[in-house]
Formats: sequence, C-alpha cells, structure tokens
Amino acid sequence: MELPVEVAAELAHSVDAADEGNLGKARVCARRAVGKAFMISSYSTGFPSPLSAAQCLKALTEMKNLPEEVRAAARRLATGVAEKGDVSISVKPVEDATAIITQLLAG
Repeated sequence: MELPVEVAAELAHSVDAADEGNLGKARVCARRAVGKAFMISSYSTGFPSPLSAAQCLKALTEMKNLPEEVRAAARRLATGVAEKGDVSISVKPVEDATAIITQLLAG
C-alpha cells in the first residue's frame, strides 16, 4: 500500500529517530503519522476537524469496531512516559503506527 505523502514523511521521521535510539522522538513522529492517517480515513467521519494526534489516538482506543491489536497499539502510542500507569508505553512506535495506519487506510 502506498501511503499518502504526509503520512509517509512522518513515519520516515519516526524510523530515523528510532534508528538513532531516540524513542521519544520516534513516538512523537509515529503519533503524528497516525493522526494524519486518521484524519484522511473514513474512521474520522463525524469527528470535528482538525483533531490533534493525541485526540485521534484516544478516539481509536475507544472504537470497538477496530481489532483489539490495533486499539492496543493506539493505547501504547497514546501513553506518554509520565503517565504510564497500567498501560505499557510503546517501545516499537514504528511497528505500532504501521499497524494502525494499515488498518485506517485499508477501510
């Protein structure tokens, strides 16, 4: 699947940051990639525009029509370092974002 340019660019930034060992930056870029994909997907129907990447991820975690593994990836990406609590933070943000984006743009 060919990704829209703005989604692909953010995902590429996430890959670069992860390769440099900067998981914080990789998570930020992954969140932005998911947010951009969400806003151009049919899943955003009925939501006000624009939404922040954090708002998009929160919405995704609550969508019961998404597979649990996609909602879990959204929860991991939505969780910040300071707010971990019971949810694990994404240690593979590129993989989490890719799983979510694939689902969003397939439907």
